[in-house]
Amino acid sequence: VGYHHEWAPGVDTLLLAGRLADEISFSDLNRPADLDAIYDPTVTNKPVVSQFLIVPRDATGTVVLPPFLLPLDLHYHSTFTTYTGEINQIWKMDCNTLIAGARFQSGEFHTSDQLDNPPGFAVNFFGDPPAAQDFSTDLERQSVYLYDTWRPMQGLAITGGFSYDHLSYPANHRNPPILDTGKSRSRISPKAGVIWNPVGKLTIRGAYTRSLGGVSFDESVQLEPNQVAGFNQVFRSIISESVVGSVAAPTYENAGLLIEDKFGTGTYVAVQATLLRSDVERQIGTFDALIARGAIVPPIVASATPENLHYEEQNLAFTFNQLLGDRWSVGAKYQVSFSDLETVLPAIPRFPGFLPDTRQKATLHQAQLFAVYNHPSGFFGRLEGYWARQSNIGYAPDIPGDEIFQLNAYAGYRFRRNFGDVTVGLLDINDQDYKLNPLNYYNELPRERTFVARVRLNF
Repeated sequence: VGYHHEWAPGVDTLLLAGRLADEISFSDLNRPADLDAIYDPTVTNKPVVSQFLIVPRDATGTVVLPPFLLPLDLHYHSTFTTYTGEINQIWKMDCNTLIAGARFQSGEFHTSDQLDNPPGFAVNFFGDPPAAQDFSTDLERQSVYLYDTWRPMQGLAITGGFSYDHLSYPANHRNPPILDTGKSRSRISPKAGVIWNPVGKLTIRGAYTRSLGGVSFDESVQLEPNQVAGFNQVFRSIISESVVGSVAAPTYENAGLLIEDKFGTGTYVAVQATLLRSDVERQIGTFDALIARGAIVPPIVASATPENLHYEEQNLAFTFNQLLGDRWSVGAKYQVSFSDLETVLPAIPRFPGFLPDTRQKATLHQAQLFAVYNHPSGFFGRLEGYWARQSNIGYAPDIPGDEIFQLNAYAGYRFRRNFGDVTVGLLDINDQDYKLNPLNYYNELPRERTFVARVRLNF
């Protein structure tokens, strides 16, 4: 629910209040045949099942042997309810715009899990079940922010500001076995941006921001500006959730530079560079196995260990678009992305053949070519080609790279005054599948020849 009041021209107050709710449940069951295959040395392509880290410790809690993995059945359920309220005040003057605001959120995660069905040889080492937990943990966030955009001359806008966030959240409600404890994190985040039009259609944009992410989708509902100089500063996650899962309270540090120009020949060119960094400090569920006289003393009990994620992403993109008369346009885009993820288990020591820390890298090259035809009556067509090549470093076992090319074609009709359109298309005409490492961000592509139909209405 939102409310807007204009006190005077350029003086506006915005209010936002809401209730956010979500529910997640899933089961991951390991079939006995799968378990046999995991421990069969003759099986090379072992099945993917839920496996949990077993940490051998002595009576003092010291890790004395290399941790190892065991598969367990997992049943998980989580509900999330949070109330949010925010006030935002805008003062707009001739050469200055000031935005100030405050946000408060309060809610609860109610999470339960059950882990059972260990391999036959390990049944007597666990309780029955190995873990069964049902916890409620709180979420609370207080945020204040201030942004000022100064326009000292025509064609130049300079933005500066800061935000302060304090976040209390569950220590581990996502990586079973879960915990019933909480954590807190605070951050002062500077903001800076510039938009400069020095001559003609040439525009230069640059930004540097820091921010503190949320726990679920709580940071996705806000009045605080989510862009500075046109660059995003609000994310659900920068690190691929396909690789590390959902994360809580990530910190972000982002920088971007864009130079674009439009020429009288109907030519548009742009080059953009971005640097994205994210750090996560979290707890992941494990099991502790007590070691005495060189043997495991039952029961193996649920526990947790800290895990730190350090991620950096560098992107460089070039775009070129050309109008050919009133009906045709062609364009090209090339982008290279470099992703670097370091995973650290600070409480687990190194052992021969066991390294608790990993560093994985991936480089993805992408290129697109397209041609578009627009008829004055509203009919249009588009033909595009997409190419990608990826290489990976630091994986054990190795993840080979991949190279793909896909061809797509569209045709449709656009309504008058752009009220909407009807489009049909054939994607991946050459019927090519792909195996791209999700450490790099890329748009999901069809894995086989696919027919699409779309109707859009704009109000």
